Amino acid sequence: MCMLCLVPPNVIPSREKLENSALNNPHGFGFAIVIPSENRIHAERTMNPDTSINRFIEMRSKYLDGYALWHARLATHGSMTVDNCHPFKVGGDERTYLAHNGILPIVEPTGDTRSDTRIFAEDLLPAIGGVSALDNPQVMNLIEDFTSGSKVAILTVDTRAEYQAYLIHESKGTKDTTGVWWSNDSCYLPSSRNWYSVKPLDFGSEGSGFCYVCDTEVQVGQVETDYCPTCASCYMCNMHKGDCMCYHKRATSKPATYHEGGGWGW
Repeated sequence: MCMLCLVPPNVIPSREKLENSALNNPHGFGFAIVIPSENRIHAERTMNPDTSINRFIEMRSKYLDGYALWHARLATHGSMTVDNCHPFKVGGDERTYLAHNGILPIVEPTGDTRSDTRIFAEDLLPAIGGVSALDNPQVMNLIEDFTSGSKVAILTVDTRAEYQAYLIHESKGTKDTTGVWWSNDSCYLPSSRNWYSVKPLDFGSEGSGFCYVCDTEVQVGQVETDYCPTCASCYMCNMHKGDCMCYHKRATSKPATYHEGGGWGW
């Protein structure tokens, strides 16, 4: 699933939401903060959630003037190491950092342990011109199509770029009352999260729905498992199949089905 949050200037995000995000996405953490007065970006990555959250809030409290982002990873591609934690330098340039939530249509070369996002940041985006290319509407449309099942945030102090922050597919996430944008609802614990829902509401009806995690289009009448065919996320708890919180229920009860007006259940 992953959690990506983008923080506007002069705002510190909720510690509780960061902690919930870390519990739901435990495979690595990182943040980046734009410091306009010094024309630089401060970034850190770690496998320890407490370290990441404490440092992010500490540094964010010190540097409030620019945009910031924080990321919690749920690994789907690449090894679970600090090297694959978000955010990533775009083309190795410390002036620009990128973080992502979703699944990118990238096939990792044999033996390449990098994640799909890392390859996108290090190789693909630089190949089409880097962050400043996003100011070209045609290039932006291309990137939006390429990342159609994802959300991407980019922070930069590169003077060639028009903006300090770029948020691709903003509409796929939500803003809280403080203006912080969250890529999904894994900033809440399972008891308070909304179950994934598809439309139309009848399992057997014609039409399609979209995976809550990666936005893959799913033909409702053809769903044969409880997991997304692209990212293997559970349709009920939104966790990856390997971390699914519903397994014990499925093992002892009938398969999950969709109930009109009530979401997924047994």
